[in-house]
Amino acid sequence: MHLSVEELIHYTDEERARWERWFCENGEELLKMPLAGDRETSVGALILHIFGPELRYVQRLQDEPLIEYRGRPCATVHQVFGFGLESRRALRAYVRGLSPHEWQRMVSFDIGSRHYEATVRKIIFHALMHEVRHWAQMARIMRERGFIPPGHHDLLESEALS
Repeated sequence: MHLSVEELIHYTDEERARWERWFCENGEELLKMPLAGDRETSVGALILHIFGPELRYVQRLQDEPLIEYRGRPCATVHQVFGFGLESRRALRAYVRGLSPHEWQRMVSFDIGSRHYEATVRKIIFHALMHEVRHWAQMARIMRERGFIPPGHHDLLESEALS
């Protein structure tokens, strides 16, 4: 038995909802909290970076123009998590439309100066694991700044699997 894409999507949906509630309860001004670095310079921008690549991978897989998500408004829960809804709708629609043999289709693309070749399956799993890694980063950031992040992040505690 293997972890399915649908199960991992469900798990990440739970995590998104947990963090959205947390920011609503703790104040969306936390989205403006600065972060070190030259790319995602605020908590809101980091959350956009959680959602942006998901949408861009779907666009790559469908051979569509890539949106630029950096620089989008990210000061409110609605702005940030609304973009997350947009990216998730695109991913779900794409995944639902795949035939069994399309999961193994090889795709080539460049990100910056790096060239990648991977199956559709690997790209979709990568996008979802990218999100999981960044939510863990967000929890660490919040702890280091004196906040208690929303709990129950582990897959073991998720409703996604039985």
